[in-house]
Amino acid sequence: MNILLYGVPAEIAERIAERYSLQLGSSLADTGCSGMLVLIPSMGSPRQLLAFYNAMLAREEEIDAVIVCDPASCNAVSTVQYCSPQGKFFTVSRDEDDEALEYAISSIVETKLGRVCAHEGI
Repeated sequence: MNILLYGVPAEIAERIAERYSLQLGSSLADTGCSGMLVLIPSMGSPRQLLAFYNAMLAREEEIDAVIVCDPASCNAVSTVQYCSPQGKFFTVSRDEDDEALEYAISSIVETKLGRVCAHEGI
């Protein structure tokens, strides 16, 4: 299980990783291990986006979900979505408080872990 988080606050990522006994990483290179929640740093330059795109293509089979927080304010969202494995791209809104955001992300994680059926959870 490897889940990538983009634009998610670090504190929320840490709590979710702890709750589901996942290791927290900060690079796509960390997806080689199973049970990773990878917090992808913000990317602004075309060089960073290209490197991310190439890394995603190389690790497509290892990635179970890509969750982007607040896609409206994320300049890289189209690149992140384009290189995400089909059917594994999710967005969550930052409009609500941290508790609601954490709940939304946790619902996706639980579904990917098989703890909740997709039609029941989200």
